[in-house]
Amino acid sequence: MRTTCTFIVLIAWAAAPALAQSVTPAPVSLGGDIGVFAPFESGSSASFTGRFTADVYSWDKLGMRFAAGFANPTLGDKPFDSRANLVYVSGGLIQRLAASAYNPYLHGGVGIYHLSGDRSGTDLGLSFGGGFELPVRLRRAVLTPELSAYVISGDGPHFSLALTVGLHTRPR
Repeated sequence: MRTTCTFIVLIAWAAAPALAQSVTPAPVSLGGDIGVFAPFESGSSASFTGRFTADVYSWDKLGMRFAAGFANPTLGDKPFDSRANLVYVSGGLIQRLAASAYNPYLHGGVGIYHLSGDRSGTDLGLSFGGGFELPVRLRRAVLTPELSAYVISGDGPHFSLALTVGLHTRPR
């Protein structure tokens, strides 16, 4: 619980300077997400996940997404289960779809995933998913519920889903 509270405070602290900027539109969206990370592996259990993202829209509705995040799932069957820490950095593309009140988007990318614990190692992985930008009362902020899938090579969880919600700056 303490980790969750700390992460929420860090997200608010990281987003504050961007939210305080002038109303002039910017092609960059910064923010943080928290949620549930669920590996699809025998005996594994869901865990807390957190992520910071920077989306840079260089081509109108198509942009680049840079992300750094972590999760700490329990992997394996009892009595041989173990808690692991998964830390990653990734880069890819993000595509905003139709301009509407909810601004749906899709994203995909490739990253480096480091798993510590009994199955420690650094592996290559893919991520893809989508979400919505929901306006909130803050001047330049959007709430972003998102579902992401992760396919990771190596001894860690090969396929995982993450359901997150985040607070981001409005890119345009």
